[in-house]
Amino acid sequence: MLAGLPPPLEPPDRPVPPELADAVSHGYNCRCVARHFGLDPAAYRELPACALTEAEYDALLAEAFAVQAEAKRLAVARDVAGAQRAYTRMRQLAQQLDRVSLEVAAVSDLATVCYSAGDLRNARQCAEAVLSVFAVSTAAIVHFGQYAELRMIEGSREVAERVLISLSTEEGDLDKARELLADQRRRAAFRKAAEPGQFPREQLDPHGADELELRILEVRVQVAAGDPAGAHDAIDQILTELDSLADLDEVRVQVAALQAMARAERARIRQAGGEEADATADLLRLTTRHEGPAAAKFAIGLAETRALGGDFPGAIAAIVKARDELAAAGVTGDVAEASYALGTLLLLAGEVAQARDQFEHAGKVWAANGDTPGARRLASALARCAAAESDWPSAEQQVAELQAAARESGEWLECLRADYLSATIGYARGEDPRAVLDLLLPVALAAQEYRFAFASAQARTAWSNSVAGPATELLMVLLTQLGETRLAAELIERACAVGAYPEDRSLDLTGELPTLTAAPADSDQLPLAALGSVTSSLPLRLAPPPGLRWSPSSPMELDAWSRLAAARYGCVPAPRTVESWPAADPGRETFILRYADAGHTYLSWRTTSDLDTVHTHPIDADLVDTARGFLAEASPTPREGERVADAVRRSLDAFSAGEQRLARVLALNLLPADLVAQLRRATRPLLRIQPSPALAAVPWGLLALPDRRPDHVLEADEVDTCFDSDVRILDLADVSLLAPAGIPRREPAPGGPPVYLLDPRIPGQSAFGELGSVLGKQDAASPLIRHLDAQLATGPVRPAAVRGLDLVRRTDTDRQLLAELLASACSRLVFAGHVSRIQDVHGAQTALHLSCSADLPGTAAPIGAHRPFTAADLALSEVDMPARVALIGCASDFGLPEPFGVLLAAVAAGAGLVAATVWALPTSAAVPGADPMAELIIAVDTALAGPDPVAELCAWQRERLARWRERPEPARSPAFWAALTCLDATDDGKSWTR
Repeated sequence: MLAGLPPPLEPPDRPVPPELADAVSHGYNCRCVARHFGLDPAAYRELPACALTEAEYDALLAEAFAVQAEAKRLAVARDVAGAQRAYTRMRQLAQQLDRVSLEVAAVSDLATVCYSAGDLRNARQCAEAVLSVFAVSTAAIVHFGQYAELRMIEGSREVAERVLISLSTEEGDLDKARELLADQRRRAAFRKAAEPGQFPREQLDPHGADELELRILEVRVQVAAGDPAGAHDAIDQILTELDSLADLDEVRVQVAALQAMARAERARIRQAGGEEADATADLLRLTTRHEGPAAAKFAIGLAETRALGGDFPGAIAAIVKARDELAAAGVTGDVAEASYALGTLLLLAGEVAQARDQFEHAGKVWAANGDTPGARRLASALARCAAAESDWPSAEQQVAELQAAARESGEWLECLRADYLSATIGYARGEDPRAVLDLLLPVALAAQEYRFAFASAQARTAWSNSVAGPATELLMVLLTQLGETRLAAELIERACAVGAYPEDRSLDLTGELPTLTAAPADSDQLPLAALGSVTSSLPLRLAPPPGLRWSPSSPMELDAWSRLAAARYGCVPAPRTVESWPAADPGRETFILRYADAGHTYLSWRTTSDLDTVHTHPIDADLVDTARGFLAEASPTPREGERVADAVRRSLDAFSAGEQRLARVLALNLLPADLVAQLRRATRPLLRIQPSPALAAVPWGLLALPDRRPDHVLEADEVDTCFDSDVRILDLADVSLLAPAGIPRREPAPGGPPVYLLDPRIPGQSAFGELGSVLGKQDAASPLIRHLDAQLATGPVRPAAVRGLDLVRRTDTDRQLLAELLASACSRLVFAGHVSRIQDVHGAQTALHLSCSADLPGTAAPIGAHRPFTAADLALSEVDMPARVALIGCASDFGLPEPFGVLLAAVAAGAGLVAATVWALPTSAAVPGADPMAELIIAVDTALAGPDPVAELCAWQRERLARWRERPEPARSPAFWAALTCLDATDDGKSWTR
């Protein structure tokens, strides 16, 4: 008799194939089949399954299925020891039943369990055993025509191959991983193309969940291939698609498992890129959704974040507790991760010996598990321990092993990290600085370049903070020590070039509202926490800046180093080259000043008359912090939690009590002696300044010029000893901001009427609220209205108006009207109103507050009835800016980690000159009886209509400075006028587009 499986309909028509000669199992007992067909059973072996009755067979089969379900439950809970015991029992039952399909199902699942536990050696053995048995079983299936059995074991082969994909990825055999992924997709396509009923529904992947698992495995391949940016984007998209399947009953359990898998992968990517807050959010979500060993694994990552927050003892205790729980569950790979995390924290705390013990424990587990990437991590950790104890021979030996292993893996990111570690150890040991430079400079260039591969601003910033930033900081220190002023200056200019959004102008401001996956604003009230909640998640990938040319007679010395970085680490050199210097202003000297933050702040300056002579100066971080402290006290920009009125009062008091002290401290800390000396010798020079984020709020024209330098660190009351007079930069020079070289320029637009957007009414906001009127009540006798009436008397303006009052506090000045007004030629755009940004984020999230209702298209989440108009909206729209633009009321973009905000977006959209302010301007309500806001708007509008706006505005500020010196009263305070500046791109000779 035959128990358990129906017999084949036809007897085999050929001899037993050689693959079955040594097989002890073929999916069902072949001797019984032979007897069934009256064949000679000598070629087949007798197995216990021949003696089973149908009832016995069914009972054993039911037990096998129950054990399998329990094993899967234990595996999900990460009870590895329990799962292994259950699968051992399942294999025993499969052998009793002579069911290869059950045994390979158990072994393939065991491969997954071993892999998730970090036991890579046994994971590979199990996966390869499944594929070997699959070949034998396929021969038996074909021999006896039992094709239903083939469909039953197909799923086990897919599971085993996915384990091999992960193992190949970890071992650096990415070609093998990609080959296996392609095979899986090819077979999936074959199954879907088969006749209906040929394969069970679960093997047809009707909802795409299996394909999403393959894409998660591809993300791991991307990371291993040195593309964490692409992996970051891909895993975000995968999670979005998994969320759309989460409520489908048919795949609910599978999707939940894939969501945990994808979130854990994203947390690893985020932690590696320095996105600690976002990684913590992923880990918290995983921890709350799991219990036992599964939660313990994620608790390790949370503990590391806890330590960074200052709770070192609590973090250590949490990791030890998690490790004990993982060890009891048999999750050896996670035990190693816990030991490695403990070692990392102990090393940070200076407990080197204890740290080494933990690292070595992790290494023993990794070695037992056959974990090759773990061996590389161990070498890196032991090298850092040796360096911490100044055991340089051991440190160098470990680093050499790490570099060899990284190059053998072919993973350029691993090579970059290994070379950076080697450079840091070499520098700390005091090796030849030139040798360290040869290693470090290509590393820093590649790390800086790779930042632009990330789609999200947060990921780019995190990469800069964790990888590119530290490498650049050490590099700048090294170049300063070596006296490499030219290379240092070129790096400063390269950092200042920034990047811009590619020319993908796909947002129609006059069309229908697009579908955006936006998280709704939590509140209709300020602060503007909702602003940018959509923008921050949009794939606004920054294009890398173009290549730079140093001067007409000299290319960049960094070019050769960039080619070396490309060869070593796979980064792509910039295809385009633009000039790094502005055109000279005929008849006077132009100074080019660029500041860059890299631990300390670094200044590079030169003049257009002598571009090849460069001066570089490091500015100690403490000096910058002191300057920023004085500036923060005087700036009217509200601090966190500070009311606007209180901020304005603080600013007015600070200027009244210590404006000269502020001007002197800023100058002593930020202006080197050689620059001051040459400024004094020049005749009305032009200063073109590109500040770093740390110095974005400096009112450069206000700075006083020292007469001598101190020979010691000054106390606050000693600052005046360096000054014999009160000469300010404004007294000697005109000043403007320098547009980054990486921002595309366009040819100037033709002239036409001016466009005014003055104090727009914002939907849902009262005139006296935080987004209320900036101009206050205006009437026909107000200075601003008289100015607008005079403009109307000379010609048309836009929007069309009969009197000046018709241009103020309009309700229709939204983004649709803006697009219509700028569609025709115009000479200038003057905006005065609210401009907001979220502190310490990114330029795409800066926004103008027009009269836009929430139903208009845009990238920012609405604030009540109002949708802000962001820099991203401008960058993605088809709006072309006029040659001259004023954005009155906002702070500069340059204080942001990514400065591509509304100012630079305006330049990219065609503006050659943008008048703006470096801090948020107080309204005239702060000084009853005066109207300094109106005076500033009038001055700006008049200057933009003239031949030389920079010179005219600097002359106006000079006159304001004279009035302040004459009578320092609140209405004349620099708080109202010193922040004004011009971002000037009109004479830099870089008309180019992407």
